[in-house]
This record gives sequence, C-alpha cells and structure tokens, in this order.
Amino acid sequence: MDAVKQGTLCALNPAVVGYTFVRHIGLILDELSCQGLDLWQDDSRRWQWRWIGTALQSERGFWALGEAIVDAVVIRYPATFDGSLVDGGV
Repeated sequence: MDAVKQGTLCALNPAVVGYTFVRHIGLILDELSCQGLDLWQDDSRRWQWRWIGTALQSERGFWALGEAIVDAVVIRYPATFDGSLVDGGV
C-alpha cells in the first residue's frame, strides 16, 4: 500500500496489461506442454485440453480458464478496460 501512496507503481495501461497477459500465457502453455498438457480443437472448433498419462481433461473447454482470469482482471481494474474512455468515447 505504501508503494501506491509513493507513486512507484506503473500507470495502468490496457495495452501493456494485455501484452503482459498474452506473453505470460504463452510462456505458461509452453512449459505446461513440456509437462504433458495436450491442447486440441474438437469437431466444433472449441479448444479442449488433457494431461497426457492421466484421466484429467477439460469439461467446459480450454478457454473457460482464460475467461475466468480475464473476468477477474476486468473486475479488479474496470476503468482500465472501459472502452468508452478510449479515443474520447468513439
């Protein structure tokens, strides 16, 4: 909390948040795939996942996890993702 009062945190920037999120997801998926995570598209072109060598697999599709993370970030920083504030509300 002291860091916020002293102004040492970076200003909120949706582009930086989005880039950081996508970059880290890529790094995480790369590491997890080395450990047995298998991703594929089903016949409906929805992403599914499973852990090779186990019975663990998706029930709602892979992106349900991503949607939950994005929802959490948007709820925490709503003004950052308010589209009406970008380019003067255009």
